[in-house]
Amino acid sequence: MKVLIIFIFILICSFIASAEYIGSEACKRCHLKQYENFIQYSRMSRSWEAIEKMGDKISQDELKGCYQCHTTGYGKKGGFVSLKKTPHLKNAGCEVCHGPGKKHAETKNPKHIRRKFSLQICEPCHTEERIKAFRFKPLLYGGAH
Repeated sequence: MKVLIIFIFILICSFIASAEYIGSEACKRCHLKQYENFIQYSRMSRSWEAIEKMGDKISQDELKGCYQCHTTGYGKKGGFVSLKKTPHLKNAGCEVCHGPGKKHAETKNPKHIRRKFSLQICEPCHTEERIKAFRFKPLLYGGAH
């Protein structure tokens, strides 16, 4: 029983360690068409522009409140920290919908990336209040697919 518990602990730890964000540029290597469509059509791919526009209009604490929706993985392991430390995660990229991509990129295994979507993925940022305030509805599969 003790061996089983240790094995499960190691398995969980290895999964957590690999659940890191790598940025949309890393997706481009294997998913060029989707990447190009995302960059061209999705407003998420340019979400940092909103942060820059608001930079001198609100406090730094208020600005950090924007990071959860306008960057990739803010507040999560391997996610956006700052423009200086994690510039590759400054926009709301592929991994916002697909989840952390490190393990998928390393293994090329589709089991290690989210492939099925629901509105629950969009709802943390696209709340009813924000949809009214910014007149922006989430588009399931919008942009890249």
